[in-house]
Amino acid sequence: MIYGAMLAGGSGTRVKSSKIPKQFIEIGGKPIIIYTLENMLKVKRFDYIYIAVHKDYEDYMNEQVKKNIPESEKVRVILGGKERMDTINNVTTAITNDNGLHDDDVIVIHDAVRPFVTEKILNDSIDCAAEYGACVCGLPCADTILHSKGGEYVEDIPARSELYSGQAPDSFRLAHFIQMQDNLTEEQKKVITGTSQICTMNNQPIHLIEGDAINFKITTDSDLLIVRTLLGGK
Repeated sequence: MIYGAMLAGGSGTRVKSSKIPKQFIEIGGKPIIIYTLENMLKVKRFDYIYIAVHKDYEDYMNEQVKKNIPESEKVRVILGGKERMDTINNVTTAITNDNGLHDDDVIVIHDAVRPFVTEKILNDSIDCAAEYGACVCGLPCADTILHSKGGEYVEDIPARSELYSGQAPDSFRLAHFIQMQDNLTEEQKKVITGTSQICTMNNQPIHLIEGDAINFKITTDSDLLIVRTLLGGK
């Protein structure tokens, strides 16, 4: 089985122009998360896509799926958790409760606010996770990176040729991913900000696949303006 997963329980506080989480901001009559979901569903290899949301948006998300997604039977909306790792655990638990667990199952975990993910990225993620066990999408850094501990002085400038900007999705063989989740300490769970950190904390190699500049994450109001322009919103 091949599963997609979207973590959509965040509040997106860096988008100052909206009082609702950025994944639910509507552009052209649809919330951003639906555009992301539509692009994921272009890859017919997904058996199911699980979307984890805050309880306040569960009914709204189900309504939007029913309204906009012809393949709604492939989509399952579940509740997220308090922290990122709680949400990921809710997703993997829902998958195994619904469908069991098999050695060759793959999970592709994507950001709800990366609405322009490409079919190539998703297909490469599935193939790479199946072959290597874990992979992440990334792009070579285009800008010089300045390392500063306090934000006042530059400590050093790392070699740009060795640096990549991490994107999403993060993809894994599901059974091994669940095992790595279970190995984490409570202290490790509290500091995780990206899904692939689960691998580094378990000494699991992560294969790198090529990302795409269009697969950017909506983080600030400037990003939101770009998305509105690309989607033709007003």
